[in-house]
Amino acid sequence: MGVYYYYVNETNEQYFCIDPSGTDIKKYALGDNIGSRALHYLLLNNDEYFTGVPAHSMVGSWIGTHFFVTGDDYDERFKDFQEKFENIGQSVVEMIVEIAPYDLVTHGGVEWLLTVLQYNGKFITIDPKMRKRMSKAFRQSNHLQPDEELQKVITELKALHERDYEPFFDD
Repeated sequence: MGVYYYYVNETNEQYFCIDPSGTDIKKYALGDNIGSRALHYLLLNNDEYFTGVPAHSMVGSWIGTHFFVTGDDYDERFKDFQEKFENIGQSVVEMIVEIAPYDLVTHGGVEWLLTVLQYNGKFITIDPKMRKRMSKAFRQSNHLQPDEELQKVITELKALHERDYEPFFDD
C-alpha cells in the first residue's frame, strides 16, 4: 500500500506509471527504473544523428511541456488526471521496444520483464510484433556476450512463441 507515483504531463494531457510490478511506482523507484528511462526518451531530442536513438514519434514529445511527478494521494486533482488524461503506459513500452528493447532488461530488470511477458495483457501487452523485435535484439546480444539472466527472457519468449504459433523467431 502507500503512495504510488505517476509522471503527469499537463500540456499534453498524458500520464504514465511503469514499475517492476507492471503497475505503480513507489517513491524508492523514482529515477531508478524503466519509467525513468521512458521519461528520458520523452525529453530527448528526436534526432537520430545527434542522439544515436532511432527516430520515433514519442521521442522528445514532452520537450517544452509542463510535466511533474505526483502521488496518487493528491486527492481530487489526481482523480481528475486519471479521468481526463490519456494513460500512455502501453505506448511508452511499445516505444522502448521499438527504439531500445534492451532497456527493458537493463532498466526494468529481468524479473520485471518476465512478469510482463508471463502475465501479458494484465498490465502491459507485449504483442507478437514487439516480441519479435525483442527476441532478435536479445538473441543477438546474448550471442555476442552470453548472459544467464538474458537467457531466462529468451526462454520465455520462445515459450510464448510455442503457445501462440507466431512466426516471430525468423531472422
